[in-house]
Amino acid sequence: MESIEIKKQLDMTYSELVEYLLKKYGPAKYDYFCTESCKSKNSKVSRTSEGLYCHHIDEDKAIMLSNDKFAPNNPFEYQKADRLVYCNALEHLILHVKIVEEPKNKDANKMELQGIGGAVNFLCPQINDYYNGYEFKQPHLIKIYSLIENNFDDYVYILKYFLNIVEEKPLLKLFINKERLSIGWDRQIVKKVYNKL
Repeated sequence: MESIEIKKQLDMTYSELVEYLLKKYGPAKYDYFCTESCKSKNSKVSRTSEGLYCHHIDEDKAIMLSNDKFAPNNPFEYQKADRLVYCNALEHLILHVKIVEEPKNKDANKMELQGIGGAVNFLCPQINDYYNGYEFKQPHLIKIYSLIENNFDDYVYILKYFLNIVEEKPLLKLFINKERLSIGWDRQIVKKVYNKL
């Protein structure tokens, strides 16, 4: 049975969810990258020891803002502490789902599909592996996934919500389906997830 909190978060707009998470976990105190060249990440920004990801609020405008190859092509303001929000793994997925769901931000980079890559190429495979019994070795990933250990139903609920959004967007339907959302890092379908969708 999915939780009330997950349903509540999925009912929010992207900006409402950002505000909610800022209140829940507190604001970031440090910029994501140390300098405008975006070559070195500020280690003080990380809260993975608490099981939390750091999400760039402006990922509704630009993709891969935590990547040192993509980040410098965007305003450095996107890396500032006041443009970051913390979230657990499922909340991170919801943030990306909300970006996909809402109309494209008027300031969004052209020729980019904001929200999709983070959800489909990164978050889903890792979460699928976790719920398939994969045991992470890195301490930060152990902590991150311990926070959602008992939330498999919530995860499936989020994926179903995501698939409903995809159904209404012809371009996304071309490459996102329940098989695609059910694969792990090894590109194999995680049957436990697939069968629930």
